[in-house]
Amino acid sequence: MTGGINAWNGLVAEGAYDSGMAYFSAASSAEELIALSWALEEGNRIFYERLAGDARTGEASSVFRSLCLAEGRHKETLRTLYVQVTGKDTDPGPLDGMEAGLFMEGGAPVDETLEWAGGKAPEEILEFAVAMETNSLDRYLKMARAVTDKGSAEVFLALSGEEKSHVERMASLLDRLRGQG
Repeated sequence: MTGGINAWNGLVAEGAYDSGMAYFSAASSAEELIALSWALEEGNRIFYERLAGDARTGEASSVFRSLCLAEGRHKETLRTLYVQVTGKDTDPGPLDGMEAGLFMEGGAPVDETLEWAGGKAPEEILEFAVAMETNSLDRYLKMARAVTDKGSAEVFLALSGEEKSHVERMASLLDRLRGQG
């Protein structure tokens, strides 16, 4: 990127540094951070799975289907980290009020968001998904800084890299869809 950060004219995070970490303030241990992330990834997986089936274009359906699969891989990565951190060979358990699949990254309720998406154009849904994935990328970077275990930090950094590629892929599709209209 020529010109460094001063030349950047794309998406930027807004708000306080701790925004996007609301649910995570109650999570004090690595085990709780992982469990909470796992629950939110399941919410995203459900969201993308439904969007893939409802998509009006083949390209959007393909993107949402691949994101659904990616969220499943993120859950597996988090499960592996959970086993390493806790020694428990199970899926991460839900935290109080944070059962897996009820909320998505960013804290939006899955059911309400799917209802909202039902009447929206693909571009609007993609804009929301880009914002949600950007929030997730930011959260994983913050989590990498917050944990003291180097291995856990590396996992969160890898997940943030995957979230970045999701944002780039959806932004590219969004640009193409806008160019058609």
